[in-house]
Parts: sequence; C-alpha cells; structure tokens
Amino acid sequence: MAVMQCNGYQLEYEEYGSGDRVLLCCQQNHSRIQNWTISLAETGLFHVYDITIRGYGKSTHVTEDLGEEWYDVWANDACGFADAIGVDKFFYTGMSHGAGIGWHLCVQHPERVRGFFAIVGGPHSKDGADTGEARMRTIRAAENADTWKAYCDGIDQRSRPVRTDDMTDAEWEKALALHEEDMSFWYGMTLEEARLNPRKPFPKLHTEAELIEVLSKIEVPTLMMGGMKDPISLPENMIRSLKAVKNSKLVLYEDATHSLDREHKEEIVEDICAFARIRGLL
Repeated sequence: MAVMQCNGYQLEYEEYGSGDRVLLCCQQNHSRIQNWTISLAETGLFHVYDITIRGYGKSTHVTEDLGEEWYDVWANDACGFADAIGVDKFFYTGMSHGAGIGWHLCVQHPERVRGFFAIVGGPHSKDGADTGEARMRTIRAAENADTWKAYCDGIDQRSRPVRTDDMTDAEWEKALALHEEDMSFWYGMTLEEARLNPRKPFPKLHTEAELIEVLSKIEVPTLMMGGMKDPISLPENMIRSLKAVKNSKLVLYEDATHSLDREHKEEIVEDICAFARIRGLL
C-alpha cells in the first residue's frame, strides 16, 4: 500500500482502476483478496481508492480520544485525500463504520459527493447507548495483551471456513486465504487501535427524531444495502433511513448478515452499477 500526505497527517491507501469517476472507500481495513471495491474498479466504471482511516494501519495514529468528533474527522480526511489527488467530486462507498463516514460526508460535504453507496450502514438506532455492543466487546477485550489474544483466538475459532461438498479447489483456497488475511488484521491490531471508541455515527444526536431530521436534509443520491439477518445494522434502521433520505433506494437481502460484502459481493457490485447508471451518475 502507498501513503498519501494530507494537511499534516498521512493516509494509507490502495488504488484500483483509472479514470475520472473516482470512488473513495474509508475503512479500518481492506481486503486485497476479495473486495466489492476491487470488483467495482474491474467493471471499468470507477477509479477506486481504498483508504485506511486515521488511527489504523500506516495512517496517522491518534493517541487521544476525539470524543464525538471521530466521524467528522474521518469525513474531513476523505475530502483532504480527494484534494491531495486533485479531485473535487467523488463517489463514496463504505461498510458499517465506513458507511458511517459516508453519512457524515453527505451531511457535512454534500457538494463533494456524487453518489453514496452504503453497505450495512444503518445508521445505528438512537437507543441511549453511545457505542454499539460489538464495538464495546472489542474495546473491553483490549484491556491487555492476554485478553486481546483470547479475543482474537475466539474470532479465529468462530470464523474458520468449512469446506462444503460443492466448493471447488479454487473456492476453498480463496476461503482459506481470506481467513488468514482477516486473522492477520485482528492479531496484528495494536491495543491502542483496538481501544479506539468512535461511538455511533452522529454521536451529537440523542433521539431518533433528531437523526431523522438530519437525514431528511440529505440530497446526495444514496443506495443502501443490508441484510435481514444483520444484528448490528438492523433492517428497521435502514428502512427508517430510506424514508428520510431524498432520492434514496434500499436493497435488502433476505439471507444476509453484517457480512453482506462477503455473502453477496457480486450482487452488490451489480446493484451499485445499476443504481449509478439509472440515476445518471456515470
């Protein structure tokens, strides 16, 4: 991966494809083996930059708690990256916390975003909890090196691939490689990284009514994709967002979980390309 210097900080990134239809994706971590963004670049429709957000990987680390400002900082970083590569307007896609960055981009910098493709993006319910339980489990596990190793061991055990009768050798080898890549990320994460607590998107809002009011002001063409079996980005969250966001569309997969990007990667790519074409964004 390369590193981009942006206004006093640096962002690690990987580039795929070419052309002026730039698409940014900001996440803690990006797969280089199987990723919907790589497939989007392979369609020839998008010039993709997978960006590792500040606080992780080789991007600038943050030693203090930014409180309610994390998503605002990450959204500003995306614009700073676009400035560094000389791009005024860009497409944005993200999954889970990466989609949270997209929501903040659409609110703070709508003039920069040509289209937003949110995967399991919620946003989370305003239920009185500042941080989602999945994130809190990670933070609690990072108490020390021993608790962190035990946490990663648990992820390793639960996520090990199982070969089914219909899997080809190539599919099985890819599944093993993806698992190895995932576990390299988890075991390689520092305690400092694991303890980061960005809270839920829009942490300054405290009620569903406040969140809906903010979402209703978004006019960026927005495609939301989610799974009916997702315990984190609930289908009802996305239906609420669909009702609020102008010019938006929602696709729900009946059998999908929070790992929608792995479970239906090719369909996600088709959905994004079709939405962009029909909405006249390409």
